[in-house]
Amino acid sequence: MIREADALMAEAIRIIADLYHDGILREPNGYPSSYPDLLRFHDAPTVIEQKLFVIFLEHRMRAFQGVFHANPDYATWYGWSEMRRALKELKEKAAELREKAKNRKQAGDVKGRSAK
Repeated sequence: MIREADALMAEAIRIIADLYHDGILREPNGYPSSYPDLLRFHDAPTVIEQKLFVIFLEHRMRAFQGVFHANPDYATWYGWSEMRRALKELKEKAAELREKAKNRKQAGDVKGRSAK
Protein backbone atom coordinates (compact mmCIF):
# COMPACT_ATOMS: atom_id res chain seq x y z
CA MET A 1 0.00 0.00 0.00
CA ILE A 2 2.81 2.47 0.77
CA ARG A 3 4.40 1.84 -2.63
CA GLU A 4 1.06 2.41 -4.34
CA ALA A 5 0.53 5.63 -2.35
CA ASP A 6 4.03 6.81 -3.25
CA ALA A 7 3.38 6.04 -6.93
CA LEU A 8 0.23 8.19 -6.80
CA MET A 9 2.20 10.93 -5.05
CA ALA A 10 4.94 10.81 -7.70
CA GLU A 11 2.32 11.09 -10.43
CA ALA A 12 0.80 14.16 -8.76
CA ILE A 13 4.24 15.79 -8.42
CA ARG A 14 5.00 15.12 -12.09
CA ILE A 15 1.72 16.77 -13.13
CA ILE A 16 2.67 20.00 -11.35
CA ALA A 17 6.29 19.81 -12.57
CA ASP A 18 5.05 19.44 -16.16
CA LEU A 19 2.88 22.52 -15.73
CA TYR A 20 5.98 24.42 -14.56
CA HIS A 21 8.03 23.06 -17.46
CA ASP A 22 5.39 23.99 -20.06
CA GLY A 23 5.07 27.52 -18.68
CA ILE A 24 1.45 27.08 -17.64
CA LEU A 25 2.26 27.61 -13.98
CA ARG A 26 4.96 29.98 -12.86
CA GLU A 27 7.51 28.24 -10.72
CA PRO A 28 7.74 30.11 -7.41
CA ASN A 29 11.00 31.92 -6.71
CA GLY A 30 13.39 30.10 -4.46
CA TYR A 31 12.41 26.55 -5.35
CA PRO A 32 15.60 24.48 -5.46
CA SER A 33 14.50 22.57 -8.58
CA SER A 34 11.74 22.62 -11.16
CA TYR A 35 9.58 20.40 -8.98
CA PRO A 36 7.16 21.49 -6.28
CA ASP A 37 8.81 21.95 -2.90
CA LEU A 38 6.61 19.91 -0.56
CA LEU A 39 8.06 21.65 2.48
CA ARG A 40 6.69 25.03 1.40
CA PHE A 41 3.03 24.10 1.51
CA HIS A 42 2.11 27.36 3.26
CA ASP A 43 3.41 29.32 0.24
CA ALA A 44 1.41 27.45 -2.42
CA PRO A 45 0.46 30.17 -4.91
CA THR A 46 -2.27 28.30 -6.81
CA VAL A 47 -5.23 26.07 -6.02
CA ILE A 48 -3.76 23.14 -7.93
CA GLU A 49 -0.52 23.37 -5.93
CA GLN A 50 -2.52 23.55 -2.70
CA LYS A 51 -4.32 20.37 -3.77
CA LEU A 52 -0.94 18.69 -4.24
CA PHE A 53 0.08 19.62 -0.71
CA VAL A 54 -3.19 18.26 0.72
CA ILE A 55 -2.54 14.99 -1.11
CA PHE A 56 0.92 14.83 0.46
CA LEU A 57 0.28 16.13 3.96
CA GLU A 58 -3.11 14.60 4.57
CA HIS A 59 -4.01 11.68 2.33
CA ARG A 60 -0.57 10.15 1.84
CA MET A 61 0.16 10.52 5.53
CA ARG A 62 -3.08 8.73 6.43
CA ALA A 63 -2.23 5.90 4.06
CA PHE A 64 1.19 5.60 5.70
CA GLN A 65 -0.19 5.80 9.23
CA GLY A 66 -2.87 3.22 8.51
CA VAL A 67 -0.31 0.75 7.20
CA PHE A 68 2.13 1.48 10.02
CA HIS A 69 -0.55 0.88 12.64
CA ALA A 70 -1.85 -2.24 10.86
CA ASN A 71 -5.21 -0.62 10.13
CA PRO A 72 -5.98 -1.46 6.49
CA ASP A 73 -9.45 0.08 6.64
CA TYR A 74 -8.05 3.48 7.66
CA ALA A 75 -5.18 3.22 5.16
CA THR A 76 -7.57 2.42 2.34
CA TRP A 77 -10.55 4.68 2.95
CA TYR A 78 -8.86 7.74 4.47
CA GLY A 79 -5.54 7.44 2.69
CA TRP A 80 -5.24 5.60 -0.60
CA SER A 81 -8.79 6.12 -1.92
CA GLU A 82 -8.70 9.80 -0.95
CA MET A 83 -5.38 10.11 -2.78
CA ARG A 84 -6.97 8.59 -5.89
CA ARG A 85 -9.95 10.95 -5.67
CA ALA A 86 -7.75 14.01 -5.16
CA LEU A 87 -5.39 12.93 -7.96
CA LYS A 88 -8.38 12.76 -10.32
CA GLU A 89 -9.30 16.32 -9.34
CA LEU A 90 -5.69 17.41 -9.85
CA LYS A 91 -5.64 15.88 -13.35
CA GLU A 92 -8.91 17.59 -14.27
CA LYS A 93 -7.63 20.96 -13.01
CA ALA A 94 -4.36 20.49 -14.94
CA ALA A 95 -6.35 19.73 -18.11
CA GLU A 96 -8.42 22.90 -17.56
CA LEU A 97 -5.25 24.98 -17.11
CA ARG A 98 -3.74 23.48 -20.27
CA GLU A 99 -6.92 24.22 -22.24
CA LYS A 100 -6.99 27.83 -21.00
CA ALA A 101 -3.32 28.26 -21.92
CA LYS A 102 -3.99 26.81 -25.38
CA ASN A 103 -6.95 29.15 -25.91
CA ARG A 104 -4.91 32.17 -24.78
CA LYS A 105 -2.12 31.21 -27.18
CA GLN A 106 -4.55 30.76 -30.06
CA ALA A 107 -6.23 34.10 -29.27
CA GLY A 108 -2.80 35.74 -29.20
CA ASP A 109 -1.90 34.17 -32.57
CA VAL A 110 -5.15 35.44 -34.10
CA LYS A 111 -4.62 38.96 -32.72
CA GLY A 112 -1.04 38.95 -33.96
CA ARG A 113 -2.10 37.96 -37.48
CA SER A 114 -4.92 40.50 -37.65
CA ALA A 115 -2.60 43.33 -36.53
CA LYS A 116 -0.33 42.78 -39.53
